[in-house]
Amino acid sequence: MTDSLNLEKLRPCGRLETFSTARHNLSFYRNVGFTATYTSSDTPQSPLGNNIFAALRHVIAKYPNLSAITLNEEQSFPNVYFARLTEIDLRTCVEICERRTPFPKDGEADEELDEALAQQHSRDFKEGLGSKPFWRLLVQTSPNQATQFSASWMWHHALADGGSALLFHESFLAGLNASGPDSDAGPIVPTPIATLLQPLEELHPMSMSWPFFLQAILGAMLPSIFAKRPAKLWAGNPVPEDTTTLPTPRYRTLIFSKETTLKLAQASRAERASMTATLQCLLAASLFANLPATEYDKISIFGPISMKRFLDVKETQMTNAIATYDYMHRRPSSRPTNSISSSPSPSHILQNFSWDEARAVKFKIQAEIAKEGRDNPNALLKYVSDMPGFFLEKLGKPRSPSAEVSSLGVWRDKQGGGKWEVGRMVFSQFPDLTAGAFAMNVVTGGDGNAVINFCWGEWAVGEGMMRKVIEGVGDGVEGLIDGYEA
Repeated sequence: MTDSLNLEKLRPCGRLETFSTARHNLSFYRNVGFTATYTSSDTPQSPLGNNIFAALRHVIAKYPNLSAITLNEEQSFPNVYFARLTEIDLRTCVEICERRTPFPKDGEADEELDEALAQQHSRDFKEGLGSKPFWRLLVQTSPNQATQFSASWMWHHALADGGSALLFHESFLAGLNASGPDSDAGPIVPTPIATLLQPLEELHPMSMSWPFFLQAILGAMLPSIFAKRPAKLWAGNPVPEDTTTLPTPRYRTLIFSKETTLKLAQASRAERASMTATLQCLLAASLFANLPATEYDKISIFGPISMKRFLDVKETQMTNAIATYDYMHRRPSSRPTNSISSSPSPSHILQNFSWDEARAVKFKIQAEIAKEGRDNPNALLKYVSDMPGFFLEKLGKPRSPSAEVSSLGVWRDKQGGGKWEVGRMVFSQFPDLTAGAFAMNVVTGGDGNAVINFCWGEWAVGEGMMRKVIEGVGDGVEGLIDGYEA
């Protein structure tokens, strides 16, 4: 067993990275996940395991953060730090298993993957500290489909942000296409000697205006006056007080066919909205349709925004650099205030939807991007001296916001011409114990299917409620594009 204290120290974890190490240590947030399905145009000459190992050797050589782990996670900045593993044994971080069912086709759901994600996201990276990387790869094959497999990359959030998962799969795809019978597929990979990218606060000034700063300080000092909780805001159950035994998080994925996805994207563009904004407003509409109007008339949704475009880094570099936006949805005043429907119809969902609001959400996201990283809430993390305590203080208290919407856009094949290509993709994560009641994660893969993964813990919201909300989003999409010609 490797003594983690003897590993080479790389650098202290930055503020945003320490935000993730504290949550991981407390088991409040365990990992992020990104799944891609790979299909080959012909039967591979080498065993699949060899191709996987050869491709991963290619990825590890390119990204030094994959050889780093975080130590002293129970502490705060600057005592938490990255250390470099001396080598990576791929046998400790690659799991290959066979599915019970065939891979889904265009627009079909994948309940088996949802089950696998629930298992993977329930596992952290504390076991074998110092001997394993802070990521793993779940490879699923299917009977009678030798030219197809899915690869689920699960990683510690301190290593990279969600957008970096696209880079992982780009590099993995390149490694697959470059692999052959003579490729090095050994399981022991020496880690590259390369410098880790600096933390976000050293790559960006993270400047704050006085109004933004004063609002944050006053809200922290006098929350009952300057950060008063909105009346009739739905945000699920309060954060649990006892976190020693929590149920397995739940996952369910909505799949929209290539045709439906194209229609939704075109309808959104025609209405001067974006697909992310449209889906967020449909989510809010579904929530309103399934909540009693006399009790709840507000939904607060936030989402991450990549700051990579504002940093002096290469496009091919993995980063951990995000800002956030938030938007308060209000129940339309024309909505009847009677009891909720036991099974809201598409028209019932769309009563709470408007293109005006979708445009407003798009504008809010664009306005946040226009700040170029200024007034980023993550800049306030430098004033948090005790990061674990910051999260522990939230136990037993009402949560905010209501939900998270995280979108990684559309997969763009930048290589082309290889025997392997990427199809469906799924973006997923552990439901943050102290944040919104659930998260909706969106990505469109190489097959043109928009995939919406919902994750939640029953400590925050019940299974029945989530089932109706998810079905409402699906029905809302179908109702929105009904009669629309792509």
